[in-house]
Amino acid sequence: MGFFDFFKGLFAKKHVRLGLALGSGGAKGAALIGAMKAFEEENIKFDLVAGTSIGSIVGGMVALGYTSDDIMNVIKQYGADDPKQLVFMKLKGESLDSLLDVVLGEKTFDDTVIPFCAVAADLNTGEEVDMKNGKLSTAMAASSAIPPVFRPVGRNNRKLVDGAFVNAVPADVVKKMGADVVVSINLTSVAMNSVGKATLDVMYKGHGIAEQNRLHQLKDYSDLIIDPDLAAFSTGDVTALNQMYSIGYAAAKDKMPEIKALLKKHGVKF
Repeated sequence: MGFFDFFKGLFAKKHVRLGLALGSGGAKGAALIGAMKAFEEENIKFDLVAGTSIGSIVGGMVALGYTSDDIMNVIKQYGADDPKQLVFMKLKGESLDSLLDVVLGEKTFDDTVIPFCAVAADLNTGEEVDMKNGKLSTAMAASSAIPPVFRPVGRNNRKLVDGAFVNAVPADVVKKMGADVVVSINLTSVAMNSVGKATLDVMYKGHGIAEQNRLHQLKDYSDLIIDPDLAAFSTGDVTALNQMYSIGYAAAKDKMPEIKALLKKHGVKF
């Protein structure tokens, strides 16, 4: 390496790695897809993504290169007219893993175009489990397996359940993956105001798992948080998917000046 090449490399601008943390929220995940549409229109591209529950399903598809339209088409194909078949609905007697298998086949984390992590909880220990390898459909199903709606998912000798109980919006995970800037999308007011411990303890009574209450970390690890106003909807409200999609789109659009200012501060040009 020559003298000038050395200094050229020394002062070369570092690529700013933009990370995305997608939160849990059941059917409210339609807002995540709307937000992705807004990012696409503004040519905002993410280098890393992590998700919990429905955030892992949307995040995994984003990591595979799916567009927002692709993801909405999948939802319409596999259940918009029949809630029992919807990926993030209460499928009684049916395996979420098997449904995701139909959508994703044998794709693994190695097939993603950007690094991805799905967050679940160990049913027996209450520990957070960050999944970055193996079969995508299994990881997504584990991240979304909320008892008693879905059966725990077996993976690497663990019984895994919905990651929302340990890390509802995994901004810290994205940061640890190497993101310089973290944008988080929070689908519920829970993550900003802390969950009542008793509520989660009752839900998991008999399973021996306690709520970890790590949600306060959202602000600590996020450079910007998008909070779509979804208070009027429930996590199982599949009749309002289009409306929640639009709310997510608008919320991301409203934050776009802040996102661009944040990226420009880190040397990213538009």
